[in-house]
Amino acid sequence: MNIPNGICIAALCCLLGCGGGSSPDPGSNGNGNGNGNGNGNQPPAGTQVSNSRLRSVTDWVYWIQDPDLTALAAGDSQLVVIDYSQDGTQDTAFSPAQISALQAGGRLVVCYLSIGEAEDYRFYWGQQDGSTGADWGSDPPAWLGPTNPDWAGNYKVRYWDPGWQQLIIANPGGHPVLGDAPSYLDRIIDAGFDGVFLDIVDGFEYWGPAEDGGIGQRAQAASDMADFLAALAAHARSRDADFIICQQNGEALISDELAQPLDSSRRQAVLSAVDWLSVEDVFYQGELDANNPLDPDNYRIGLIDAYRNAGEFVSIIDYFDAAEPGYSAAAEADFLNRSKARGWLPYAGVRALDRLGSGG
Repeated sequence: MNIPNGICIAALCCLLGCGGGSSPDPGSNGNGNGNGNGNGNQPPAGTQVSNSRLRSVTDWVYWIQDPDLTALAAGDSQLVVIDYSQDGTQDTAFSPAQISALQAGGRLVVCYLSIGEAEDYRFYWGQQDGSTGADWGSDPPAWLGPTNPDWAGNYKVRYWDPGWQQLIIANPGGHPVLGDAPSYLDRIIDAGFDGVFLDIVDGFEYWGPAEDGGIGQRAQAASDMADFLAALAAHARSRDADFIICQQNGEALISDELAQPLDSSRRQAVLSAVDWLSVEDVFYQGELDANNPLDPDNYRIGLIDAYRNAGEFVSIIDYFDAAEPGYSAAAEADFLNRSKARGWLPYAGVRALDRLGSGG
């Protein structure tokens, strides 16, 4: 979910499938066994979350549009996901002191980071008048792809391009956009965040084979994304061995039913790079912003369980809003119970992510 300037609601793309189309559903048999590897059932008894920092987390919050740090600090959530700034721009970037205050009592504070799309309000965006960053004019970087037609100000990126990866992961210096300034990831680490919450991982579906719903421009798109995740995790942990890596959505990355599935070494590299999988719109999902009817996505459930069975921490958010038509407290409770039964940590939130939801 990209959240554009003001962090407005524009790129809720991965929620509604515009991060690259909806997840492929080859041969889904409706029993939750969509991965071709796991059994699609609940995690076996005794399966433990591998990451010791996440293992004891029982409550989390996802608030990336204009988050109220005071309210978050006053709450009892053990894990919060916020943006690196108040409105998504560099001018309102949170200071190390602000992040440290939010971490009081051992709370984990994780930063949203879109790696599969570029956002035109971020510090790296080149304004045509040169006022911010590089002046791209009619000569944008090679990594910049077409606009996301569903969300103005968001652009697909060729995430395998070295220029984009250096901008995101580590800038060796002399970067055509950043110059000698720090990469996005290094800015997040410097601010003191405990980890990153990586969005638009499912960007591989957009560029990938037509058989998987993509535009057919990059046959090895899944492998490229796996390598990107591994490189990002390696750099982050070279600076902070305990740094947490969360993959938001894109769970089909490890499916063996892709047109060009990951080989076993890359699949394991993804599971080693990622500590935490977070997913959206799995049980109560549909066309509405909130209060959709029950419609479990069994193909996705099988893949999500594969991550959980591998020891990944799994969180889930479905969208409920008591102020909107169709709200049902019973449906919300059912969502929470279904999630917990599978060993996933739920959060009932509002889709704008501009206030606290009712939680889990």
